[in-house]
Amino acid sequence: MGTLSTAEKAMPTDPATGLILPLSNSLGLQDLAKHRAMVGLELEVMAKKMDRFGWERDRGTAAHDRVVADWMNALSDYPLDEVKEACRRHVQDRPNTMPHEGHILYQLGKIRRRKADAFKAENPPRPKPAEPRVTSEQTAKILEEVSLNIKTFGGRDDHFR
Repeated sequence: MGTLSTAEKAMPTDPATGLILPLSNSLGLQDLAKHRAMVGLELEVMAKKMDRFGWERDRGTAAHDRVVADWMNALSDYPLDEVKEACRRHVQDRPNTMPHEGHILYQLGKIRRRKADAFKAENPPRPKPAEPRVTSEQTAKILEEVSLNIKTFGGRDDHFR
C-alpha cells in the first residue's frame, strides 16, 4: 500500500479506522473538481491499457462522456493514491478485462479493509476511564445547591422512628 501524499495526510480521517473520510465532504469545490479530473484521468490510462481501439474512436460521444462521468461519480470520494492502487490491483488480477467503476470499488473495499485492520492492530481501543465516584462531601454540596434537605438514619429526626 502506498504512502499518503501531503494533501491526503491533511484530510480528516475516521478515528476508528484511520481511513480518509469521503473527499466530497472535505474538499472545496475547486479542489474537488481537480480531484475528479485526476480520477477521470485514471480511467483514461486504464482504457488506453486495456482497450486500444474502441476508446479513442468513441471520444466526444455522449456514451464516452457518460462512462467518464459515472467513473468520476463513483470514485471521487476516494483518495487518488487508493484509486491508482485499486486500478493496479485490477490489472494484476484481471489483465485482459477493462474494468468499470464497480470493479475498482470492489478493489477499494479490499484495500480499505486491509488498511482499517492494520490501523486497528496498531491502535487498539483504549479502555474508557472509570467514572470518578462522587464523594459524600460532593453529594452534600450538590444537594445543598439544589436546596434539598435529606435526613439520614440514626439522626435526631423523628420521621425514622
